[in-house]
Amino acid sequence: MILNPPGLVDGAAQRLPHWPYVRAVDEALTGRGIPPGTVRADRTYLQGGNTMYIVLVWDISRTAGVGGLRFRWEEETGWAYALLGVGPSIATPPQPLAALHRVFAAPDDIAEVAEHLVRNWRTPTGKYGAEWDQAAQMRATIERFRATV
Repeated sequence: MILNPPGLVDGAAQRLPHWPYVRAVDEALTGRGIPPGTVRADRTYLQGGNTMYIVLVWDISRTAGVGGLRFRWEEETGWAYALLGVGPSIATPPQPLAALHRVFAAPDDIAEVAEHLVRNWRTPTGKYGAEWDQAAQMRATIERFRATV
């Protein structure tokens, strides 16, 4: 995991309210042997409504497909993905990860869905409806954070 993504001051990512979710998802992905090459966590700031987001990227060297893969999470819409070409600027339009029915999907479910895409280049046919066991706490933490900025 990239603990201090480019553009953030040291420790800034760890102070974001959704950092525990980032860590839980990254640990689940790493546990399956498919860690993303890039992990970015941030917020859209005031002009974007202070929406929390996560971006996970697997470049072409980390997938079994003909390109890379990008997952994006936003606190209001949940998970989406895009298939990447040889370069990250060449991408399919983002599509919702329909298999994940929760905004705060369980990290193990995210890892399973990601594994299908990383290794087989297909979305799974199953349904993954579990919510992360810390979702309610995370929502409250985000709201408290938003009230202070």
